[in-house]
Amino acid sequence: MKKYLVFSTLVILFFLFGCEEERALRLHIAPEYYQGRAMLPNGQQIEMTESDRAHVIESCAPEDTVQAIPKGERRWFGTVTLTRPLTETAASPVFPTATFFNVNNQPYVQCHIDTATYVKAIEAVPKSMLDYQYSVDSYPDVAKLRVAQPHERAHFLKEMKKPIGNEPYPERTGIDQTLFHITMPFEGEIELTFKSPDYEDTVIIPIQSPSRQPYLSLGLGTEKSEEETQYAIYSSTNQEDYRHALRPKDASITKLLGAKLAEQLPTTLVPGTRYPLFSFSFTKDGEPQKQLVSITYKKNKLTYGKDLSKQVNGQYVNRRHAIFHDLALIGTESRDASFLDHANAEEIEFLFAAIERSNSVSQAGTPASTPYLTLFEGVYAQTFDISYDEENVFLTNANTGSHFKLLNDDADWWHDLFDDKMK
Repeated sequence: MKKYLVFSTLVILFFLFGCEEERALRLHIAPEYYQGRAMLPNGQQIEMTESDRAHVIESCAPEDTVQAIPKGERRWFGTVTLTRPLTETAASPVFPTATFFNVNNQPYVQCHIDTATYVKAIEAVPKSMLDYQYSVDSYPDVAKLRVAQPHERAHFLKEMKKPIGNEPYPERTGIDQTLFHITMPFEGEIELTFKSPDYEDTVIIPIQSPSRQPYLSLGLGTEKSEEETQYAIYSSTNQEDYRHALRPKDASITKLLGAKLAEQLPTTLVPGTRYPLFSFSFTKDGEPQKQLVSITYKKNKLTYGKDLSKQVNGQYVNRRHAIFHDLALIGTESRDASFLDHANAEEIEFLFAAIERSNSVSQAGTPASTPYLTLFEGVYAQTFDISYDEENVFLTNANTGSHFKLLNDDADWWHDLFDDKMK
């Protein structure tokens, strides 16, 4: 009786688990096909190890995200950019940039791709970054503003007189009472608004995530050339040169008459609140005009939940690639390498569908002259060994060694599409 029960149990388990055929398509996270570089707070760039590249990919999975980052200073460990030179083109979306930081000793990652920015609490930052944690910088979670001191104003006027650009150098003049400094926050953007009774324009100062320059100095000035005179807000990260000019679309004037600072400037910029900075008057085409300049700090809007899944999946939908290759792939290889043959859109669609329909078998055939096929989909990849037995086409999972045979009709299509590639 016991033997019967044991036998019956084994039969049941066999039918429950043993008869389920293995699926051919089992794409997996493939950090070996990525290159990764991290920008550290000290300005150094380092290459990421394969294990850390896997860490970054897993960290930016669009799940378990937070709706808001807790208040408190943020210690920035570094920002990682991943590329996949085997498949990426200028038109293809890149993997999210991943910025690692902590708040109150809790590590987080902020991932950004296209229009989606999302944040997750994680267990640890990549090990490669921890080796440089002595250089970690702290950033406030809000923007702070300070009016320049008299000696800084004098320095601003001196810097504005330096020749900038190509000869003949334009004549630059600074308006010292408009100079102010911003303590840059961790992320977001600064918006400058130029407004008059019949005109309004904005200039955006994006904050890199995060900015390696903790301060930004800005002051109004003019630039006169042989053709015209224009006004601008000139900026500097170190109070030198003030080389970068921020100006609205219509910034041509005849003569600048003067400027007046707002009566009360805030010390902290509440996100989303517009604050007046200063006003200035000028003449243009013989008419007096006046503009008010205001500042607004805007935080990044975090995406989460269904909206996040929709946006991120939208970046990767149909982002498929297929490569036939004679040699084993190396992630640092260029997509133009001579031993690579990239499938076109029609061939890619066929490959994914045909492999999905294939059946599990116990053996393969004779290796093809081009023996490898690697599929890419989003951040995932899978490699197969290709083999033939007469007209039959076999694909073997390079990781597990499991064999799969294409359906007869799919095998016919395979030969029509790829026999010339295999010669």
